[in-house]
Amino acid sequence: MQKLPDGLTFYDLTRQRLQQVLAGQLPGDVDLEGVLTSYAYWVCTTVSRQGAAWEATLRNYTDVALRRAADEGEAERREIALLRRELARARGPVLDVGAGWGRLAPLYTDLGLSATYVEPERLGIQLMRRSGLRRVVRSVGEALPFAAAIFTTIVVGWVLHHDAPDLDAMGLVREVARVAGPGGQLLSIEPLDSSFDIEKWTRLLHSAGFEIDSVHEFFEMPDEQGKVERYALAIARRRPGLVV
Repeated sequence: MQKLPDGLTFYDLTRQRLQQVLAGQLPGDVDLEGVLTSYAYWVCTTVSRQGAAWEATLRNYTDVALRRAADEGEAERREIALLRRELARARGPVLDVGAGWGRLAPLYTDLGLSATYVEPERLGIQLMRRSGLRRVVRSVGEALPFAAAIFTTIVVGWVLHHDAPDLDAMGLVREVARVAGPGGQLLSIEPLDSSFDIEKWTRLLHSAGFEIDSVHEFFEMPDEQGKVERYALAIARRRPGLVV
């Protein structure tokens, strides 16, 4: 197996292969460019070199895209609409924890918001920098390299359900509480199922120092194992008297 020279080269090749299969195969209202970007990213964070594992992962993800891309596109449209409503009232700088490839950057730009992007995956950092984003930091969410109480709005999307052993969800939310100013807003987006339900999610946020304002379920669809996932946005605020 040949290891490609860098992550961006591998990503571009993966994206090209996905495009060859998916072009013309998705419903007309599906954003093909968005699908290629996200699915290439997911493939490349699963395998890091060409070979049998890469070919198998490509086949798996193209099959998933053909089945799910239309629903995923509708879910994202609803998610962005909810985030837009909340972020339109945002004050001061935004911190995006687990920013991936900078998926939400166009929304922040459209709203005139200054955002800092945190992502542990090297590929995500490379893609964000290549797209021209400036405030990009490679870090795990459990150890944010920022002073306390400097962000008024923090977005944590599709991260917290990846709890141990891959992630210390409580440690991450406590770090978010540390860097949020008193009364700072947290926007948390997660897929909910029997293993990560609304009670576990909201208990986690509350235990780390946040008061839940509201939870909005915006889409429902089966996962790859046939279990139903409910996509939801939690809006919370850091308790003013919290000691961090």
